[in-house]
Amino acid sequence: MVQAQTNAEIDFRKWQHDKISKSRVFEALANQGLSSEEINSVWQNYSRFRIEHRNTRGWLWMGIGGFAGLISCVLTMLEPLPVLRGVFMYGLTSVAVAMALYGCYLVMEKPADEEG
Repeated sequence: MVQAQTNAEIDFRKWQHDKISKSRVFEALANQGLSSEEINSVWQNYSRFRIEHRNTRGWLWMGIGGFAGLISCVLTMLEPLPVLRGVFMYGLTSVAVAMALYGCYLVMEKPADEEG
């Protein structure tokens, strides 16, 4: 049982890396001799795997963006190089906000091929 789950995770990672479509996954699983219920179960597990991976990346981007925003705020307040105050205040803050918003997008938006 554990070996089967490990093989499925390896397949999931390979499928995600190769960006295999739903029809190709169904075709590959049908060629392995799986029933339609088993194929649907594997697809649901694969969808869950993809969403978890996307959420993990999203939270990572939000964390990095939040940390960059904190650094930007501290550097703006401390003003270690007055000449670069605008870079810290506007440049780094804009990058931090963009990174955090991209992370929010990854977490909150459902991929188009997962709908329905």
